[in-house]
Amino acid sequence: MTTSTQTPKKRHIIVTILLVLWITVKTIFILYAVLFTLVATFLLVKGYYYFNDTLMKPINEVKALKTQNPQESAYMSQYRQELRDKGENDSLIMKFVPLDSISKTLIYAVLAVEDDGFYNHPGFSLDAIVEAIEYNKTASNNKQRGASTITQQLAKNLFLSPEKSFERKIKELAYTLLLEKYLGKDRILELYMNYAQWGKNIFGCEAAANIYYKKAGMNLTLIESARMAACLSMPSKITPLHTKSIYMGKRVMIIANNMYQRKRLDDAGYLALTGVYPPGRDVDADGDE
Repeated sequence: MTTSTQTPKKRHIIVTILLVLWITVKTIFILYAVLFTLVATFLLVKGYYYFNDTLMKPINEVKALKTQNPQESAYMSQYRQELRDKGENDSLIMKFVPLDSISKTLIYAVLAVEDDGFYNHPGFSLDAIVEAIEYNKTASNNKQRGASTITQQLAKNLFLSPEKSFERKIKELAYTLLLEKYLGKDRILELYMNYAQWGKNIFGCEAAANIYYKKAGMNLTLIESARMAACLSMPSKITPLHTKSIYMGKRVMIIANNMYQRKRLDDAGYLALTGVYPPGRDVDADGDE
């Protein structure tokens, strides 16, 4: 009797234990499935925002430039903050004009001094980088030469902060390639001419021409164009009106040489800019060629 009575009890206990184990395992699986779903959903949401903010945002920003002209660039915003921090007036003067309303001589002068191979490179110039590295090996810190193309300068001006870091250089390269892919050379040049700094509070070539020479940018002379282009590397320290500046003279000489080599300047134009005849041109004592 005792054995037969204990057997059902043992079976009942075993069944109960198995049932508890099954419920426990089932509950764990359900909780795991819920947790997995929540984590997966969270990761998908984070991935979506990362994709849009980190990957798609730069693409969308550049694409928008096909038809839109920003009210101000990232650099202009940062520059105004710097002026406010110094207690100075943060008003900036700028007037946007299309590329076909800008003097050809100014465009050629800017290309000659800032990026002579602009229409031939993919956004960055390996030759300029190598030349800058070689030059900087022997140059002092305050005379270091950069190798940024017009596209790279535009990428920095429109989108990036002034910090110097590896991450910023990667972003600069990405924006540079995107600008070249989606905008094309003429639009890049148009934006550059309008958002580059041309004086302490002056942005864009049209505003600069209006202020320095009291005329529209389309009406600039060869000499005026060359002097304006020469100031782009130090716009807050030198203006086109500093005609006696040694630095200005050196920059104008670079402009004259590059424009002459590309046949955008004849002998008379070279002489007008530099005061001397082009290299290789023989002139007799009476000034006749």
